[in-house]
Amino acid sequence: MFDALKKRMSSEDPIMDHNNNSNEEDNEGRVEVDYDGMPTVLYSLIEEKDWDGASARASSHPEEVRTWVSRREPSDRSKLRWRLLPIHATCVFRSPLSLMDVLLQAYPEGAQQTDDQGMLPVHLACRNGASKGVVLTLLHAFPAALKSQDRKGRLPIDLVQNSNSQNKESVRSSIRTFQQQVASGTLAPLPLQLTPSARSVRSSNNNNSNSNNNNSSLQQHNTHTQQPPGEREVDYEHRTVLFRLVLKKDWTAAASRSKSHPQEAATFIVTKGFHGNLRFLPLHKACVLQPPAELVEQLLLAYPAGAMSHDQDAWLPLHCASFYGASVAVMAALLHANTKGSQQKDTEGRLALHYACLKGASTDVVTTLLNAYPKGSMSKDDEGRLPLHHACSKKSSDGVIEALLKASPRGAQSKDDQGRLALHHACRKQASERTIRTLLKVYPRSAQIKDDQDKLPLHYYVCNAAASTNPNTSTSTNTSTMNTGTAASESIVQLLLETYPESVNVKNGFGYTPEAEARAMDNPKLDSIIQILVDFNKAYNKDKALLGLTASSMAGGENTHMHQVDALTQRVAALETVLQDVSKTGREMKLQLRRSKDIKEVMIKFADKLAS
Repeated sequence: MFDALKKRMSSEDPIMDHNNNSNEEDNEGRVEVDYDGMPTVLYSLIEEKDWDGASARASSHPEEVRTWVSRREPSDRSKLRWRLLPIHATCVFRSPLSLMDVLLQAYPEGAQQTDDQGMLPVHLACRNGASKGVVLTLLHAFPAALKSQDRKGRLPIDLVQNSNSQNKESVRSSIRTFQQQVASGTLAPLPLQLTPSARSVRSSNNNNSNSNNNNSSLQQHNTHTQQPPGEREVDYEHRTVLFRLVLKKDWTAAASRSKSHPQEAATFIVTKGFHGNLRFLPLHKACVLQPPAELVEQLLLAYPAGAMSHDQDAWLPLHCASFYGASVAVMAALLHANTKGSQQKDTEGRLALHYACLKGASTDVVTTLLNAYPKGSMSKDDEGRLPLHHACSKKSSDGVIEALLKASPRGAQSKDDQGRLALHHACRKQASERTIRTLLKVYPRSAQIKDDQDKLPLHYYVCNAAASTNPNTSTSTNTSTMNTGTAASESIVQLLLETYPESVNVKNGFGYTPEAEARAMDNPKLDSIIQILVDFNKAYNKDKALLGLTASSMAGGENTHMHQVDALTQRVAALETVLQDVSKTGREMKLQLRRSKDIKEVMIKFADKLAS
């Protein structure tokens, strides 16, 4: 399916061709495609859990966001098996909040649509253990969902209560708070969750994107932080000269302007966004554009409080710098100006350290943030993820992983809201052998732990091993790279098996062992790994059989000894009975000697008793 998906994505022909017989329009005017015929590229990307690809596709092909995908019984096409929108699928496959935001931007009404089981997206999100951010985003998009029941009469909060998700209490508490706000009429607008596409507003140089916004609407911006003395605001149309210079990356002129007009460094630019107004200082914008440290230092000199100023998402300039890959010198300047900046979270519960790990920052940057706030390594975001989870999910360098584990080895034992350890993420993203060995060394038992889909790290590694051995071209260099990748994959599979031998027979939530999962991929590049699994399984079963015989032999010898012990026990019991009788006879003889003076008669009676 993946090869076909790439072919379709590279094609210039739109998937939603209404002349194509695979696309049908139902009585309600909804466009629907057949899963077994040709699902949309967007749905396929979601199913593959390619979140970045799905976000890009939803932005470029918004019609696919509104397209239903259904599956019918092969033997009877009139019988429907299921019908979903992409937004339903993201809740089933537990996508990140960023993709949910993109889908709602493209099709806000999607939050109100029910699937074939009468379930809203929020029902599915609550049932499948979605993060607090995802659930609240869906509720903000459709508050009436609070009282909406599925076909079994279950409310969203009922589904949360019945789930096995680790973030159940956090989500349930958030829903109750949301209910109270709705009931009291104090519900605040949802803070803007900027997705990669929405965040491009920060780095876009398009000066005309919001020229039609009027000043009165721009003044109704989010005010979740108090405006410090000296700060002022202007709309984007009236942005300052300093801000314009920053946009142009004219660093020398911008530094000079901030020195001569320091009030412009304290001026927020406000512009219209999807969920509300965007609000940021020239310092925030500069940190987005990877500036030289000298400019950042000059902006901080002109307005020192800028390092402590938040944008509409509670992002400090430090968050911006971490997300967009600023240099170590810039990070150091921001931390020097705001020593507690590394401890502050945004509206998604993330520190700057989370974003540095999420965006593949260098070891030096991560170490700088860890030195500023070592406890940050054990701080979870709203998806229950540590910086270590994000680093492993983005295939960060060995140095970054080791720095995070050095700061807190316990991070290797911590699960995210999907029940995954760092090792699950590392195996899913085909991390280096050194990283996987390091994680196993810190927490060997991680090879035995299943996530919420009942998958071991080995399941993930086997499923995704083909990707690491797939060269882009047929050149000799890439062939060599493929061979190296294959050897590394085989070595890691062997390592995982040796760490937890029983894993070769463990089934995931779909009933697949690692070998069965590899075979289901139907990819020749996995043949060598399948052979390793087969050989290991044979050896493991042979060892188990040998251990069984040894145990049986030991059990036979043990039975013989048990019979001997029983016989001795019986003899001891008999002796105890005899001794008790002797003792009783002695007591009687002593009593008779006291009553009779005929010692001879007493001794004769004693001898008769012993003889009997």
